Amino acid sequence: MDRQDWLRQLNYLGSAVGGAKHLIDLDPQGMLSSAQASTGLSDFGDDDWREAYDVLVASIVEDIDLTTMGRLMSRGDILRALRNRLLVVDALKRTPEILQERIASPLLIAGQGRSGTTILLELLAQDPANRAPLAWEAASPVAPPETTLADGISRGEIAQCDNELWDNVQPEMLAAHEHRWDLPVECIHFMALDFSSDFWMALYAARGYLEWKFKTHRTSAYDWHEKILQLLQHGQKTNRWLLKSAAHTRSLDVLLAHYPDMRIIQTHRDPLRTIPSTISITGYLRWSRVNDVDLRALAQMIVQSYQDSLRQVMQQRANHLIPADQIADVHFQDLMIDPVGTIRGAYEELGMEFTEEYGKKIRAYLVEKPRNKFGKHVYTAKDYGLSDDQIRRDFAFYTDHYGVALEASA
Repeated sequence: MDRQDWLRQLNYLGSAVGGAKHLIDLDPQGMLSSAQASTGLSDFGDDDWREAYDVLVASIVEDIDLTTMGRLMSRGDILRALRNRLLVVDALKRTPEILQERIASPLLIAGQGRSGTTILLELLAQDPANRAPLAWEAASPVAPPETTLADGISRGEIAQCDNELWDNVQPEMLAAHEHRWDLPVECIHFMALDFSSDFWMALYAARGYLEWKFKTHRTSAYDWHEKILQLLQHGQKTNRWLLKSAAHTRSLDVLLAHYPDMRIIQTHRDPLRTIPSTISITGYLRWSRVNDVDLRALAQMIVQSYQDSLRQVMQQRANHLIPADQIADVHFQDLMIDPVGTIRGAYEELGMEFTEEYGKKIRAYLVEKPRNKFGKHVYTAKDYGLSDDQIRRDFAFYTDHYGVALEASA
């Protein structure tokens, strides 16, 4: 992966002064103080989040060779999460009835990354009965006081930085995934405020943080997930929330504990395509921040993670921990061939109404957003030290169980 000239030159600023750490500070206490000073607020809520925060920041600093841009983006991500936490805690204190809001029958898209979850999210968002969180809401769940923002920047403009900057730093990203401030977005962004969520794991292969996360198995980030949905819903017409993240596949039982009447669409696609594609896009995310990415190590981690999560869902479905009438399957190939019929079938399985008007909206949306609109995402398994045959063997348990259509390698 190559970097654009402007980005290489920016990164040289760090090298010119003995390292980016001399330009951009990632001191954990200093960032806490900055977030408090910039909002005029001091209460971060319960202290149980501090361990995750301290481990994350220490691991980013000690375990990762961040570029100058990487340190700048990291400081921005952390400060935004801290500011949002302060603002959300303040909003909940000022309006405690927010926490009485009931999140009724949300619809969740879960499945492997790169299995059609994003286009399905955008198509389901065309149904007026669904309410998807938008990127600008995820970037700023509470409108920051104008006095805390420079140059009169809006929540939409904050979200442009939070989303579209990735495509400017790493243009290859756009062919794989469009980031736009006004599009429906993964609700995993809400969970960044807890600092123990997969949001941070996706951005950083920080060894110490990963070891801590896999050892602790914390679920408190889902408490924040619910609080922010309640906050966004308060005072609004209540539609069915539409949620999505591949990371939720490992935590469907936790989500069902929060939302017992949740309905789930599990997406399916041949791992021969999803695995290399996930490695590629995760590599882009990390390459935008660090001097080097070990794609082969990343490949092994993703293979293991996908195996574990897919087996877990199969077991939970077999044991009826996920009620059969609350989950439906959508196969990527079916969605590509007949999107209207495939979504209608999932609605029927889940007992939801599918209108002809909604079907027209799906067709109209796809006319404006054809596949590969921003170019073709190119990747191969062998680029990451994997073989097609090995992926086939490793995931036969999954493709056989669900009857997943096998595809040619990319």
